[in-house]
Amino acid sequence: MKKNLIFLFLACIALLACKKVRPNLGDPPSLADAAFTVVPSDSNANIILLTANNPSLVCRWDFGNGTKGEGVNATATYPYEGTYTITLTVFNKGGSRSSTKQVVIAQTDLSLLDNPFYNKLTGGANGPGYKTWVIDSVLSGHLGVGPDPESPLGPTPEWWAAGANEKPGCGLYDDKYVFHLNAFKFDMITNGDVYIHNSIAASFPGSFENLFDYTAPYSNQMDKSWNLIEGAENTITLSNGAFMGLYTGVSTYRILELTDSTMYLQYGHHLGGLNWYLKLKTE
Repeated sequence: MKKNLIFLFLACIALLACKKVRPNLGDPPSLADAAFTVVPSDSNANIILLTANNPSLVCRWDFGNGTKGEGVNATATYPYEGTYTITLTVFNKGGSRSSTKQVVIAQTDLSLLDNPFYNKLTGGANGPGYKTWVIDSVLSGHLGVGPDPESPLGPTPEWWAAGANEKPGCGLYDDKYVFHLNAFKFDMITNGDVYIHNSIAASFPGSFENLFDYTAPYSNQMDKSWNLIEGAENTITLSNGAFMGLYTGVSTYRILELTDSTMYLQYGHHLGGLNWYLKLKTE
């Protein structure tokens, strides 16, 4: 009898040990959580101020004009007349929920395109409407890496900076990045391959080690979009599938310097801890 009780006790313990415990992630956001307000700015009816109803959730915006944003509050700029569908998607541990609203822009206002960043990136409304950028491979420091967060030295590739043409044949120097002013379109011309950080090589079938990181087959990414956010730090975010330079799993770039013919960028790493640096020039 005693042996039977011990056996039963041990069997119960084994059963409990094997039982999977499913975490309670909570309920997904409701439709009310995904609601938002749309208000024209006082300065210009083509500039729309957006506010999500629930500030406790992660908020991601699609402005319907080829650009996107993040955060509880967002500003969407519409230089061209038309009807645009704005989509807000909110996230919590339980899932996501989206809602949409339409905004009607009555008149075209090309003055909104007369932005110093737009002009330098694309050539401006008075230019051809686009500008092609390439990595300045002959310049020392065209690619580099430093700590994240930055040290007292500031935004600089203090850990490593590439020498002139240090990464030949990696699928890096023949890439082209085309910024269009119309609809904020972005084209990434890869010529068949790209250069990626070794930590994400498994996500790129056919990739192979090449000068400490990996070269991977990758098709052109055409008709993507770019979004400029101006503030304490000016950033460019490229839409899904598009990136510049050595790919580290992120597609948002901080503008350290931008002229009519040169661009110096800082960007992070999908695992954190690193800041990468990239120098570009016009083709």
